[in-house]
Amino acid sequence: MAERLRRTRSSIIIFTDLDGTLLDSQTYDFTPALPALERIRSVQIPLILVSSKTRAEIEILRKKLSLDSPFISENGGGIFFPRTFTLPKDIGWERIGGYKKIVTGRPIKEVLGRITELKKEFQFKGFSEMSAKEIAVITDLELEEAILASRREFDEPIVLENCGDDGEIFCKKAAELGLECVAGGRFIHLYIGGNKGRAVEMVLNIYRKLKGPVFSIALGDSPNDIPMLEVVDKAVVMLQKGGVSINGLVHPDLLRADGGGPDVWNRVVLDILEDLSP
Repeated sequence: MAERLRRTRSSIIIFTDLDGTLLDSQTYDFTPALPALERIRSVQIPLILVSSKTRAEIEILRKKLSLDSPFISENGGGIFFPRTFTLPKDIGWERIGGYKKIVTGRPIKEVLGRITELKKEFQFKGFSEMSAKEIAVITDLELEEAILASRREFDEPIVLENCGDDGEIFCKKAAELGLECVAGGRFIHLYIGGNKGRAVEMVLNIYRKLKGPVFSIALGDSPNDIPMLEVVDKAVVMLQKGGVSINGLVHPDLLRADGGGPDVWNRVVLDILEDLSP
């Protein structure tokens, strides 16, 4: 089976959201997905994590998953390739730690500067205003993990504090200030420039330049995943907690899964790879 997958005309690339998709939305466990993860590893398919999480958070998870593929942080704000990855000559990048970093979003300082205007009309609190302990409480993360979640480079997660504030009206006002505003699994995210779709498109273009045709798959469960799902060949929508499925996605090859989290991710990915086998 591994050899048959390697002989497919197009290289396969998988992009995946994390919380509620590859990871359990409450425990952040990925253990039920191990069979599919091993299958992906055995046939050398790049598995690219695409998340609202920070680079620091994703680095820890990549080690746990034994991944060496690129990843996309903070809703597409930054793309990180391993330093050994040979990028096309026309791609601009900067070295940071052990990575070649491509920036698609604006710095968090610029984002926070525009957010101050929203404070005049709405009551909300962002990660930049919270202590690590507060972040740990609202995310169910351990304190050390919450510290990593606070190290934002591009994206500010916020919580509306006034139940009378309408999320759609809030996002409309944010857009007037040049901010992108989208709902994730737990928070509303504010950022400028990069989004998951733009970042995924850039990664796909790089792989096409290096390897030729690719067949791309993406899995996600939240509105902030829609731009990513729109630009791939096969889109998988996972159910959010409570059985809610995102709307507004039009795609020629769309699969709506019957659940969410790592067990469903495992089953869906294995089924797709089986279907793609010659």
